[in-house]
Amino acid sequence: MFQMFNKRVSKAKRILQIGFVTQDAEIGAQLKDFVSKRDGIDLRLIESAKVTTAAPPKDISVFVYDFDASREASLQEFERFMSQRPQDVPVIVLSPSVEDELVRWFLRLRVSDWLKTPLSPGELITACGRALSQSSSGKQDVTCLTFMGARGGVGATTLALHAAQIVSGKALEAGSTCLVDLDLVSGSCADYLDLQPGWQIDELVANPGRIDSHMLDSMVVKHPAGINVLSAQRKYLERHTFSEEVVTRALDIAAQKYQSLVVDLPRHGESWTDGVVLGSSSLFIVTEFTIPGLKAARRMIGDLSDRYGDEVNPRVIVNKYERSLFGSSISPKEVNELLGASLAGYVSNDAKLVREAIDRGIPTSAIKNKNAIFKDLSKILGT
Repeated sequence: MFQMFNKRVSKAKRILQIGFVTQDAEIGAQLKDFVSKRDGIDLRLIESAKVTTAAPPKDISVFVYDFDASREASLQEFERFMSQRPQDVPVIVLSPSVEDELVRWFLRLRVSDWLKTPLSPGELITACGRALSQSSSGKQDVTCLTFMGARGGVGATTLALHAAQIVSGKALEAGSTCLVDLDLVSGSCADYLDLQPGWQIDELVANPGRIDSHMLDSMVVKHPAGINVLSAQRKYLERHTFSEEVVTRALDIAAQKYQSLVVDLPRHGESWTDGVVLGSSSLFIVTEFTIPGLKAARRMIGDLSDRYGDEVNPRVIVNKYERSLFGSSISPKEVNELLGASLAGYVSNDAKLVREAIDRGIPTSAIKNKNAIFKDLSKILGT
């Protein structure tokens, strides 16, 4: 799996995880020694028989299978392996020679590539990158827009919903945008759109490796307006004791499936928060047009800078902005002084429109097309 959201992998340095299946321990050791000297690449030796649907290997970008066509048992085991391995992970076959009939068999089993051995480690690494690129249709460059509230009630979820519709409306391919709600208790994104959350977190706690592209399809729900939503709802008093992979694996698979992700990220930290922040293309801190709200945003910017340094560049959206004819306790000039270059822009206040849209479970554009919220946020997002 091409990793974006593993907290050990920054967006500038993602890891190619090769799962090498071979019966020749010496070849495996030589290849592992070679890739260990290269940044951004890792290799795990995997026994074919241990690859099962119930316990698939975790975090593998591409499988490389050292194939022996001379034995009938090898053919049977390879066919079993292809049916049991995660279906969204490409497979490259290594073999001294392959007859035409075997090539056709590989095609039926959806093998991504065949390489003639012997070959150099560099050739293998190049082939892995090519197979990964082809399997994900170039979606390693997925855009991920993440929204965090500096305080409660500032409208981060509302802006994430609008951003998802804006990005979806501008996409060349229909259905290529997914809104991911990471408030795993309230599931506000689904509630705002009157949807039933489909992300069954509790069913994945024991074995997050079960999550694959097909399971993701069953977890994502679609609003009639065209917004795909990945959202969960857990009991309010239930402790969050599951592995971070429950979240990061789902996000990584979503990044392969969708061209754009919009993430509603809670401001309280979780084990997977680092991975989401580092995997984001843009990180927006949402606050309101009040002194406490602006101070909270400035403090959050400072905390993020202390934790991540130059790896992230968070920007602040001042939401619920209103200009007063008779003056105000705070001016745009003072906002600039508080936030400086981190200020992304302002989004107008239209509480009545937002409230009606939420109560009806529809986007605000369904009530008032091209309203001020859409126009202001589109300008901030550069769309």
